[in-house]
Amino acid sequence: MRVQDFIADRTMAGAEELAVQVKKMGEKATWIAMDEGRTALDQLAECAVIGGYMVDVIATKTMPEMNEAMMEQYVSDKASVTSVTQGEELLLANTTRLCDVIREVPDTDLGEKMSFWGPEPWLFCNVMAHHLMNVQYHIGQVNFIQTLYGDKEMG
Repeated sequence: MRVQDFIADRTMAGAEELAVQVKKMGEKATWIAMDEGRTALDQLAECAVIGGYMVDVIATKTMPEMNEAMMEQYVSDKASVTSVTQGEELLLANTTRLCDVIREVPDTDLGEKMSFWGPEPWLFCNVMAHHLMNVQYHIGQVNFIQTLYGDKEMG
């Protein structure tokens, strides 16, 4: 199996699992712990939006400039996701597009380096896996929110 296919397969599976976990919460998807935390819907929206942004990052091997205009656009894009159904649809559509782009990356590009988060360049194969890592992190966050409101069931 190619690295690109593994990353794409696991990324899609992670996005699907995040959607399942948030849908399981029902109306609790907008619950805020201690009136200070983030909602599961907000985390779903983040992953949906960033998954879309990552399509261009992978296709162009370029990190967008993280300036005020970019952050305002991100906040606006994320705020436009107002329901779990909408978030799930956007997450799965953007992740599908991203996975298609990942599968097209030539093997010769995997070990290249590019500027990404932080001061040090990242291996391109790690950049390709960023959405997967972000989705997995947010599955854990959503699971933690579930325990805070009393859902202690596994699965």
